[in-house]
Amino acid sequence: MAEVKQIPLRLVSPHPKLATRLRLDVASLAALIRQSSSEDVPNGQLEPGRVVPREGGEGYYVYIGVRRFYALKSLHDETGGQRFAVFNAYVDSEKSLLSLFLRVRSENEEGKGERVGLSVLEKILGLYKIRGSIPREKLDDELRRELAVAEKLDEKGIKKLFEVETAAHFGYRLEHLERLCQITDLEDLYEAAASIAGYAIPPERMESAVEGRAEAVRILKWFGRLFPDYAANTENRRAGERQVQPQGAQQSGAGEESDAGHRGFLEVHRRDVIIVPCPKCGVENMIEVRLKAQVTRLATDPQGESVTAIPDVVVGCSVECSGCRSGFHTLIKPLEGRRYAIETSLSSRFQEPRAVVEAVDLHYDFENGQWQKVAGEKVIGLVRGGGRASTRK
Repeated sequence: MAEVKQIPLRLVSPHPKLATRLRLDVASLAALIRQSSSEDVPNGQLEPGRVVPREGGEGYYVYIGVRRFYALKSLHDETGGQRFAVFNAYVDSEKSLLSLFLRVRSENEEGKGERVGLSVLEKILGLYKIRGSIPREKLDDELRRELAVAEKLDEKGIKKLFEVETAAHFGYRLEHLERLCQITDLEDLYEAAASIAGYAIPPERMESAVEGRAEAVRILKWFGRLFPDYAANTENRRAGERQVQPQGAQQSGAGEESDAGHRGFLEVHRRDVIIVPCPKCGVENMIEVRLKAQVTRLATDPQGESVTAIPDVVVGCSVECSGCRSGFHTLIKPLEGRRYAIETSLSSRFQEPRAVVEAVDLHYDFENGQWQKVAGEKVIGLVRGGGRASTRK
């Protein structure tokens, strides 16, 4: 069995071809290592990493345990303590880059313990970095698909899509990236990618995001920050469209049925939304509530019948009105199905919710910049004010 070697930290660096991480947050791991340091394990590194000798020089490349390496380095830089100046690792003989990459992938697949599993983009980045040394005949179907995406996106594109993922709190699947790679125009690609991530669209519904990308990204607050030039282009296109719009064109008013329901499939962007009017200005605010609480009375007889009911619970939250920006308080009580009792007030004093409302599904009309209430394939009204409410429970 191979022995663990204690290697001076100065002789270790991450493998340049196997550094697949797009984000390296080591603060929590560094804290754990600091707490774990003891007489038996002076540097606090409970699990060894894996290294290979550098080519033609002194030292080693770490390819498994990169986060551990950076955590120890941060502790050593912070404290100057010599106990953190050592990296524990198994030394492997030189292997092919593909076999080393597959080992990295396997070690991180489940995200065991302090390890964080590789994302799809990180797997693709790893393949991109070693693409020139990969024997294609040794790849399985999934690796071939990932490599095809890697070769079309390149490292810059992969990192840009990671920025989109981070801003949208979303994770692309391989099917998403394969479809995006079919888009040849870079601006169209990033607009579609932002639309998919911003609205958390699954692979089977990607076409709607690809087709409506230019309009969909307009209401994503972070798109202009990530792609300022593209955001300006989108706004310029819209300005040109407004200039050529025929005079007398009409928009549906609040409460009127729009013809959007007859223009094809209506994609629902938000489900089960409660519409809450501001008690000060009357603007309708949209609130999503996810309450799954239920109470079951168990029968004394193990084979007897149990009775389940919705508990008498009232949830309170403060809301910033999307219209007048005033703060008000909302109390929500779940009833049967999609029905809720609500009470809104400028006062935080408790009042029993009495007004009964039903949650609705919403579609965003990108052409007119309005949220629409939908039932089936039909628009049944507009959200008055239509902005996004900010809620704090």
